[in-house]
Formats: sequence, structure tokens, C-alpha cells
Amino acid sequence: MRLSLLSFGTVSALALLVGCSAPVAASSETADAEATSPAAAIVVVERTSGPGEGTRAEAIARFVQMRSGVVDEQALRMIGAAVEFPALGACAQVGRGLGDAPARAVKLADVGGISLEANGVKTALAARQLPDVADLVSGVVYTGRGESALFPQARYTLRSTGTAEVDALEVNATAPAEPADLRVASQDGRAAVLLVPGVAVDLTWERGTGLDLVYVDVASRDAGTPVTRCLYTDTGRATLPSAALGTIDEGTLSLHRLHREAFRARGLESGEVRFDFARAVAFTRR
Repeated sequence: MRLSLLSFGTVSALALLVGCSAPVAASSETADAEATSPAAAIVVVERTSGPGEGTRAEAIARFVQMRSGVVDEQALRMIGAAVEFPALGACAQVGRGLGDAPARAVKLADVGGISLEANGVKTALAARQLPDVADLVSGVVYTGRGESALFPQARYTLRSTGTAEVDALEVNATAPAEPADLRVASQDGRAAVLLVPGVAVDLTWERGTGLDLVYVDVASRDAGTPVTRCLYTDTGRATLPSAALGTIDEGTLSLHRLHREAFRARGLESGEVRFDFARAVAFTRR
């Protein structure tokens, strides 16, 4: 069984807009005239520490409206905001695309100015107007990048100024710690590790609260190779089956701690702040 983040509860997001070309019956002009649903807020704060590139940090906020129906996994896939998971304790390749479900028109609402504040430091998220994609996706996505210091383990305050579409809001959420003391096959995860082909890989890290999830992405240096994802509870220990690494000789293991907090605000159908803090480790198998 595969699980998406929708299966775990409130909607959530990970990536930026992806292209889509499936046709719909209504033109964009007709669709814009139709009533839209209340917005579902999806706010993601990501940071990844690893070799070579140091620490990368990013925040993305979307306020998703459907021109008909409700915000579901298919709608999130259309805007590149669905996160795909295998069953708990299992592994699977990710990146299934849109599938065969019929496409529906999606609007990303303009909510005015947005900022994130943590440890007294405020980061403004820039609004990017998206072109209408095949009469399906249009609106505004908010993004911000910065040094890891801008997105630390801390209590965050999300604020928006609001518009005629969506009221101003102020939301608080607390980020978890990045996975610490990561060891891969008994080797220090702060440096590249050497793995043995055909042998399962034991992972240990400083356990979290037990309420969050941990997932591991296995990626090859060859960009054409699919990513394999394995899902675990945040107990501080997991075993990665050798099959998850396939025939990869050189690549990266990324251990992600995923923390989600739902919120409600006037004018919103639902809302979630999601923190995805990860540590990446380069590996070689021989």
C-alpha cells in the first residue's frame, strides 16, 4: 500500500510548480468566472544539510483553491505539491506523475504579503505569478530561500496581509531539530560513507518526539535514475534494505524528519505548516 500525505491528515506540499498539459472542457476565461472553493493553505519550510553544498534552506507557501470540487491529492499533484510515500516500514520508487485521473482547474490564491519569523528574524516570501498552464493552473506561489540561520529549529510565526480573497492571518508553529548524530552502517554521517553491495544498511540518529515521521531518499548521481523512498517512525533506528539501493554505486542518502502542524484561520478550508529538515550523506558502494 502506498500512502500520500493526504492519507496522514491535512494536505501538505514539497515542490514547486510542474508542467501539465491535460485538456479541460472549460476555457480559462470560463473557469475564472466560476465560483472557487475556500483556500487550503500549504506552507513548507525545508532545510537540508549535507556534503559539498553545505546547508540549503527554502520556504514555500501556497493557498490552493479548486474551481470545482475539493482540494485532493490529484489537485496537489497538478501543482507539484503532493508528497508520495510507500507504506510505513516499506520502500518504493517515487515520482508517479499525474496518473490517469481527469485534470481539474486549480487556482493559487493571492493572499497579499507573506513573512516567516523565527528567533526574531523575519524573512519575506516573494510572490511569483504563475502563467496559466493549459487552462488548468494559475495564481501566485510564495517562495523564499536563505542561509540555514533563517530557518532554524525554533518557533515560527507566519503572517499574511490578506486580500479580498483571503483574510489576513497569523499562525504559530514549532520546527523540530534536524536529525542529529546520524550514523550510516556505523559510520559518521557527517562524511561520505562506504557501503557493501547486497548488504542492508543500518541507520541510527538521535530520536525525536516519536510523533513525527522519518523518510529516507536514495538518489543516484545519475539524474535519470528514479529516487527510492523508505518511510519510518522517528525512533532513532531503521534498516534500509539493500534492494532500496538497487544497482547504484555512487549516490546520496537523505534522512528527513517530517513535522506537521495543522491550523485554522478565517476564510480557509484547512491549513498546515510542514517542516522537512534533513541530513544528506554521500555514499559509495564497492
